Amino acid sequence: MRIPTLLLSLLLVLLCASSSFGDESTGAVAQEEAPGAVDDNVVADDAAAAAAAVDEEAVEQEPPNSKSETAEQAGDLSGEEVESVAEEETASVAEEDTPIQSGPFIDLLGDTLLSLEMIDEQRAQLNTVYTNEALAGKKVIGLYFSADWCGPCRQFTPELVNFYNKMNARKGKENQFEIIWVSRCRDFESFGQYFTHMNWLAMQPELALGQHGQALFAKYKGKGIPHLVLLDEVGNLITTDARTKIPQDKAGIGFPWRNPVATLYMNLIPKSLRLLFKNQVGEVKSKVQTALKEAIHVAGGKKRQAGVAAAAAA
Repeated sequence: MRIPTLLLSLLLVLLCASSSFGDESTGAVAQEEAPGAVDDNVVADDAAAAAAAVDEEAVEQEPPNSKSETAEQAGDLSGEEVESVAEEETASVAEEDTPIQSGPFIDLLGDTLLSLEMIDEQRAQLNTVYTNEALAGKKVIGLYFSADWCGPCRQFTPELVNFYNKMNARKGKENQFEIIWVSRCRDFESFGQYFTHMNWLAMQPELALGQHGQALFAKYKGKGIPHLVLLDEVGNLITTDARTKIPQDKAGIGFPWRNPVATLYMNLIPKSLRLLFKNQVGEVKSKVQTALKEAIHVAGGKKRQAGVAAAAAA
């Protein structure tokens, strides 16, 4: 009975020892595997951080892409739309910058005139000026019809330059005399070269060299060049014979050679009333001319009808 008891006790001891050994080995294995599990977590965290960094880079790269897309969308606009916008902006700027002008000299000379600025002895620059601004404060305006190919013009122009400077230097009457050159040159190059011999203004060459300049020459009874016409500050005619007056009165004692009645009229009637009167006379004159043309047309028609009737009766 003892032996079995001893064997049983020995078996119990062995069983306890084996169970404790198993627990220790299991804990060791668990401890050995734990670092591996931690490494997996670190790897997972690293992967998540890398993915977040990639996302951040993608987010940071989105604005350039959106800008390029915007540029591409802008590029999709047609050339006509872009030109239309540019034309509208230019037109609005032009409307804001361009003053509204009216008056007798606008009808005669156009909206703008040219001035010449000498940069040095060999170079010059053309500048555009508004007509009413350029003629503001001028009491006498000369229209000078001249050309580079005309010998008498080339002789008279230096004399006119001296006279112009002298009249504008008179005490109490400084810069009250202006001349507008109405070119009769044959081309723009000749216009530019001849203009360098003058120190006054010029009509735009496209007007002066065309039908407008020719009509102006006929209006003031031009028969040959050089031809110098003087107008007052509201565009009324003073004389069409200033070309011959200047050599006869080089000192300008009688300048601008108004007749006594015109001088009295100038002294008694203010400029505003003279301008109003001129406009009214112009309207009446235009109506009279229109009525005469209609009357002549009607009379001609009746005459033709009478001739036809007489021919038919014969």
